[in-house]
Amino acid sequence: MQPVRIADETFVLPSTFPIPGVGLLNVSPLVIRAAEPVLVDTGAPVFRDEYLEAAFSLVDPKDVRWIFLSHDDRDHSGNIMQLLDLCPNARVVTTFVAVGRMSEEWTLPMSRVLLVNDGESFSAGDRTLAVVRPPFFDAPATRGLWDPKTGVYYSVDAFGAVIPAPCEQMADVPEDAYEFGFNWFNRVNHPWHEFTDQAKMDAQVDRIRKLDAKCIVSYHGPAAHHRSDQLCDALSAIASMEPLALPTQSDIEAMMAAMPAHA
Repeated sequence: MQPVRIADETFVLPSTFPIPGVGLLNVSPLVIRAAEPVLVDTGAPVFRDEYLEAAFSLVDPKDVRWIFLSHDDRDHSGNIMQLLDLCPNARVVTTFVAVGRMSEEWTLPMSRVLLVNDGESFSAGDRTLAVVRPPFFDAPATRGLWDPKTGVYYSVDAFGAVIPAPCEQMADVPEDAYEFGFNWFNRVNHPWHEFTDQAKMDAQVDRIRKLDAKCIVSYHGPAAHHRSDQLCDALSAIASMEPLALPTQSDIEAMMAAMPAHA
């Protein structure tokens, strides 16, 4: 997990999960070395050691002031308690819903929690970071993060794409492969797309379009530089697509039967 710089003092810490028969899915928390450093989501537990090593190669844990938690899904929140222990001066920026849903397993110290809702913001010293919900999401607590100082919009799960091989940015992926991976992921992860009203979805997409982001980075896809209009058009188109047929038990059994014995 080697940090990848995507903007001034802004880094992605990428790792990948294989999805058999489809490709690789990024898992990419961020570090913003603001005057008051920010960790953006906390990585998946399975990558805990690698994540902590990579994050703290960029910033001393005692210097971290903010842990932005987009939502409570385990791949985003899986190391939150470890970070609270290791970063004694940090507060968690999240939502009331995320705190409540995490309480099934963890008790966050509310004195170290800052609730920031969609459309609100908080200061990281040398910049004001805005909380902007992405158009597509798979959990009710989801909120994205907009940094107007660098023009980076962190879109959480929206705009994600399964990719054929590890890469640093969208431009490294062949266009046809990216289109397939984008349409596959954004339908699988947001199956309610088939119930959406196109006009209402376009209005939500336009919220992001109007940011005119220099870089859109999804937790589950490569960083996309200067592709805001293209990605917004692609996400808007998902609303009118047919739902994706998922593998059945028979498909899985056939796949397993075709695997070598050692696999």
